[in-house]
Amino acid sequence: MNDFDDQYKNAVEAGKRNLRTKKLLSNWCFHAEFTRTEGRGMIEAQTGLPIGHMGVQCKFSKKNLRYCWLLEDAVYDFFLNNCKNCKDRVPVGIPNIMSFITLRENAAEKRKSEREEEEWDRKQRQIDRRQEREKLRCELSLEEAFVLDLLDELDQEDIAKNDLRLEQLANLAPEVFTRKVIEHLMPAVLHEYLPYSISAGKALLRAQLEPNEKLSVAVQLVSSNVNSPSAIEVVLSDAEKLSKDDLTKVLHRFASMALEPPPGMYFGGGESLRVDVIPIQLLFKKRRVDIFAEVEALLRNTNPGKVRDSVEVILATDCDELLLKNVNSIFTKLMRRQIFLPGASSDSVLLFYLRKAASKCLERIPEETDKVMQLLLAGNDDTAKEEAFRTYRSILKRNFNQKVEIGTAQRIAFGRLLWAAIESPENYMDEAGQFFRHSSEEFSELAAEHFNDLIGAAATLSDKYEQIDTEKSLEVVNNVLAQIQIINKRTAVHNLQDGLLKWAVIGAKFKGNKGIEDFLKIYRNFPEDQTQIRGNMIVHISELLTDVESLTLVLSDWYRALMDKSTEVRASAVKAWENVPIDLVKNFPDLFFESISILLTDPYIIVHRSVVHSLIRRPFPEGKYNLIKIGLWNLILYYTQESKQEEFIVDCIDVFAFQCLSTEEIQGSFGKLLSAILFSLEGNALYHAINRLHLDFANVPGFTKVVLKSIKDATTRSISIDACALSILRASGNALKSSVDEIVKAFEALRPFKSEEFSEALLYAFALTKAGNYALASTCFRDLIARIPLEVRYEQWRLKAKLVAEASAIEQAIQNSEPIGDLTNKWNSIKSELENEYEERAKFRDFPPSIFFKDKDY
Repeated sequence: MNDFDDQYKNAVEAGKRNLRTKKLLSNWCFHAEFTRTEGRGMIEAQTGLPIGHMGVQCKFSKKNLRYCWLLEDAVYDFFLNNCKNCKDRVPVGIPNIMSFITLRENAAEKRKSEREEEEWDRKQRQIDRRQEREKLRCELSLEEAFVLDLLDELDQEDIAKNDLRLEQLANLAPEVFTRKVIEHLMPAVLHEYLPYSISAGKALLRAQLEPNEKLSVAVQLVSSNVNSPSAIEVVLSDAEKLSKDDLTKVLHRFASMALEPPPGMYFGGGESLRVDVIPIQLLFKKRRVDIFAEVEALLRNTNPGKVRDSVEVILATDCDELLLKNVNSIFTKLMRRQIFLPGASSDSVLLFYLRKAASKCLERIPEETDKVMQLLLAGNDDTAKEEAFRTYRSILKRNFNQKVEIGTAQRIAFGRLLWAAIESPENYMDEAGQFFRHSSEEFSELAAEHFNDLIGAAATLSDKYEQIDTEKSLEVVNNVLAQIQIINKRTAVHNLQDGLLKWAVIGAKFKGNKGIEDFLKIYRNFPEDQTQIRGNMIVHISELLTDVESLTLVLSDWYRALMDKSTEVRASAVKAWENVPIDLVKNFPDLFFESISILLTDPYIIVHRSVVHSLIRRPFPEGKYNLIKIGLWNLILYYTQESKQEEFIVDCIDVFAFQCLSTEEIQGSFGKLLSAILFSLEGNALYHAINRLHLDFANVPGFTKVVLKSIKDATTRSISIDACALSILRASGNALKSSVDEIVKAFEALRPFKSEEFSEALLYAFALTKAGNYALASTCFRDLIARIPLEVRYEQWRLKAKLVAEASAIEQAIQNSEPIGDLTNKWNSIKSELENEYEERAKFRDFPPSIFFKDKDY
C-alpha cells in the first residue's frame, strides 16, 4: 500500500510539473505544439492533470518525436536539437521554457567546470607521482628503474584494466622487484586506487614479500573483486592468520563468488557467470567458529546491508548446521521485516537472498522450519502470510527437464498451501491460490495423497461462492463498481474451485481406475441442488480418460449429466468434450454425439452456447457433421433477428461454415448468404466477425464488403483495424473490383487526412490499384498529396505518397499501352529524394539527452 501511495504522489507531482511546462511551452513559440501518447490513466481522470508520456513537435522540425514522462525533458531535448538557433521562432509571452532551460544549461556548465577541475587535479597528481619516481630513479639500478619506466606508461587513465605487462615482468624477472621498488608500490596497492594498483598488486604476489605483506596484498586484491587465483591461494593458505577485519572482507567476497546474482543484477555482455564455491567452503573449514560468530552478529543487526552479508554467507557455505542455528533469525527478518528491517525495500536484493535462504531452510530442515513459520503466522500479519506462502510455494516449483522429488518438505508445503488457499479465495494475487489455480501432473503423487482434502476444499468454496450473493447490501444494487467487484469475487472463487478439482483429477488418475471410481462416487453423492460443485466436477470428467476402460467407467455419468435438469450441469457436461484425448474420440458411441447435438436445440442460452463454443475448440469427427447442421442453421436464423444480433452469431457461422459446408458451398450461394448475414451486423459483433473470420473467409463471396463496412465502424476503429487491413491486402482482384464504391467511401471517410492514418489511406489506394482501377487510384493519390501540409516535418510522408502515386501512374500507362519513360525517370527522382530524406533524418539522436546522458554538455 505504501508503494501505491508513493506512486500516486509521484504521478500527481509529475502532472503538476507537466501542466506548468505546458503553459510555458505555449508562451515560448507560436509554432510549438504539445503532443502526447494516447490513453488516460485513473489518476489523470481523477485529478485532471496531464500524466503520461508527452512531447513537442513543430512544423519546421524533421526530428523524430520523443515522448518523456516529464514534459520538461522532452522540451529540453527539443530545444537543444531544434530551437536553440531557430530563425522561425515566434515568441508568444513570458514566462516561458527558458525559466527551466536556463537552470539546466547552468547546471550543465557547472558540471563541465567540475569535470575540468577534477581532470586538472588528476593530471597534477600524475605529475607529482612521475616526479616522485624521478627522484627514486637516482637510487635504483638500471634493472630496477625499468619497473619505474613501465609505471610511467601505466599511469594513464586510458590504460587497459587487463594490461599484463607489469605482472608478466614479475613472472619473468621477479628479482627486479627489490625492497625499494616494493616499498614504492605497496602504498599504491594497499591504500590508493591508481590506474596500475591492481596490476601492481598481482605483480607483488610474485615478488619477495614478507609473509604479512603478501597476505595484505592478497586480501586487498580479493576484497577488490579481482579475479586472481594467486591471491585466493595466498588467503586460503594463511587463513588462520587473517585478522577479524580481513576475514570479514574476504568472507563476503568469497560468498559473492559462490552465489548467482539476483535476476537483472548481472550484466555480462552475453558471457556466462562463473560460480566458484570452493574458496568459501575451504575458508569455512578453517575458520568455522569465527564464521558462525560473524553470521550470528550480522543477523542481529538492523542494517539491511549487514543482514544481506550474513545471508549470503549462509547460502554460500551451504551448511545445514548454520541454517538450523539461524532459522529463527532468517524468518523473523523476512516475515517481520517492517519491525526488524525497516530500511529494506520491497524489491531489494536482500529480500531475494532472504527468500532463497528461507526456501533452503524448508528444503533441508522442513519440520523445524515449518514450526518457526507457523509461530510467526500466529500474529495474522499480511507480510508474514505472504512470505510464508511464498516459501512453501518455492518448494513446489517445477524445473524444466528435471524430475520433481517428493519429500517431507513438499508434503508439508502442499498441505499448508491447500488450506491457506481457501482462506481468501477471492484474492487472485495470493501465493497459495496461485499455486492451486495451475495444476501439474508432476505433483500427481501429492494430489493423490490429498485427494479427499482437495475435494473437500472445493466443496467448501461452493458455500463461499453462494455467500457472495447473500452479502449484497441495498446500496450495492445501484453501485456499478461494487457489482463489478462482486462479479470478480465470484469468478475468482469459481476459478480456484476449478483448479482444486483439476488437482483432484490428477490425483484420481494417479490411483488408476480406483481413483476414477472414487471421483465419480463423490460426484454422485452431491445433492442435486449443489449445481455449482456438480457442474465444476463434471466439466473435468473427460480429463479422467486414459483408455477405453476408463471411458466405460465415466460414460453413464456423462450421459446423465448431458440430460441433467440443471442448465449449469448440462453446459458443463458439454464443455467436457473439449478435453477428450484425441486417440479416444473414435471409441465414443454415436449416442454420445447425438446427445450433444440435441442440446443445440436447448432453450437455455448457457447450454446451446456451450455446445457451439465446444465445437469450435473440438469439432466432431468426420461423418458426424450432419448431426449438428440443422441445429446450427436454426441458431443462425434465430440470432439473425435484429433484436438478437450479437457476437455469438459469428461463432455459429464459424462452426457451420467449416464443419457443415463443402468448399464449393462456402464459395457459392451459401457463402454469399453468410456474408450477407455478417454484413448486417454492427458494433462489437461486426468487429468480432472480422477478427475471427478474416483469414478463413478470404475467398468467401461478399466478405470484402463486410470488411470495408467494419473498417469504417466506430467500434472497430476504437479497438484495431489490423484484421481489416490484412483482409483487404489478401483480397482477390475480383473481390476488390466489386467493392470499388465501398473502397472510395472508406477513403473519403478519412477526410480531413491525419498523419497517423497515412498508411490506411495508402491501403485504399493500393486496393483500387489491385482492382485495376488505376484512374481512381491516381485521383486518390493526388488528393492525398494535395492535402499533406507543406511543412518540413511532413516531407517524408509527402515523398512516400508521391512515390506510390507514380508507381500507380506507371501501371496505368502500361495498361493503356502508353510510354512510361518519363514516368520511370520521375519515379527514380522521387526515390532519390526519399533516400536523401532518410539519411538526413538518421542524423538525429534516438533518445532525449536529458534523460540518458545527464552529465553530457550541451
